[in-house]
Amino acid sequence: MLELILVIYAGICWLLIKKIKLIPWTFTTQVVVYSLPIFVIIALLLSLNYFCPITSDVRVMNRSVDITSQTLGRVKKVYVKGNVNIKKGDTLFVIDREPYLQEIKTIEAKLSNARALVNSYDSDINASQKSVDALKNQLDLANKRVHQYQTLVSAGAANKFDLDQAITNANDIQAKILAAQAQTESLKAKVSASYNGDNVIVAELVSNLEKARWNLSQTVVIAPADGYIPNMSLNEGAIIGPLKTAFVFIEKKQFIVGLFAQNELQAVNSGNEVEIAVRTNPGEVIKAKLGHVIDATSQGLINNGSGIMTPSGMPNTANYYPEIEGKLAATFIIEGDQNLTTGARGSAVIYSDHIKPLHLIRKVMVRINSKLNYLIAKLH
Repeated sequence: MLELILVIYAGICWLLIKKIKLIPWTFTTQVVVYSLPIFVIIALLLSLNYFCPITSDVRVMNRSVDITSQTLGRVKKVYVKGNVNIKKGDTLFVIDREPYLQEIKTIEAKLSNARALVNSYDSDINASQKSVDALKNQLDLANKRVHQYQTLVSAGAANKFDLDQAITNANDIQAKILAAQAQTESLKAKVSASYNGDNVIVAELVSNLEKARWNLSQTVVIAPADGYIPNMSLNEGAIIGPLKTAFVFIEKKQFIVGLFAQNELQAVNSGNEVEIAVRTNPGEVIKAKLGHVIDATSQGLINNGSGIMTPSGMPNTANYYPEIEGKLAATFIIEGDQNLTTGARGSAVIYSDHIKPLHLIRKVMVRINSKLNYLIAKLH
């Protein structure tokens, strides 16, 4: 574009000085003719770079998700193919459900048995309490017999062996009472032990049942968002588990980022018009809006956690957007529902709200760049 302006300027000078001779070719005229374009071009470039910043480093990105399963099992059926559009919630693949169905049946049987056992505790406590009462009656009778034998032995009407036998019987009954009372307290403790209103045994089995049902639900793996699978490597019959990636899922939502020098984005604001030309779409100018400028770089961040250290001694924090030393990233929002090639590169111009006549020059530049994308610079 600047070359075209110089050509037009040179043509005007030739017409006025050489052809029409409206302006004499003096020393003063020569100084003005040769110096004027220099100052004009410098002023024009400074204004363009400030009010209509341009970058040749635009990157089209998509988030990727490692698809795996929360449960271990054999893949029974795969429902999707590679490079085919997938909607959020579509079934990707299914794991064999039979082991988890059997686990649920086993836990349900144990739960039914546990509830029956808990329901029987009340009757067991009543029976144990009646046994204690009966033993206490026997103990009263045994103690009376011991007292009778003590009186008879003192009077010489009974032998000491019968007294000892009566005392032994009383002690045996006392021991049985203590055992029955301990059994009653144990049953009462089991009844009183509860969690969220259920007996602890029942509550534990209910929790295990919920976990088993959750595991069963995880045998159906669904798409987390709209997108596609670039390389389908999962086959039916494969063993998949929580630590094994089935394939990579690329989300449809795209992030377009342009990298600018740190002092180029002073005059732009969110919502400003943006024009993009990427190499994968030669001849096409893509309309967009400026989302926001990421007002930070990884070189300015200190990671308090552990991480890989750079040669400068600073931690290498994970970059959400790509970055080059000394650059700020600006995000672009494409108008409409156009999808670009993931990883496409190109150039972009941001049009600020100031000195709008400058926009024409930048528009010509971005369209020239778009046409140049048709050229394949190879010598072989």
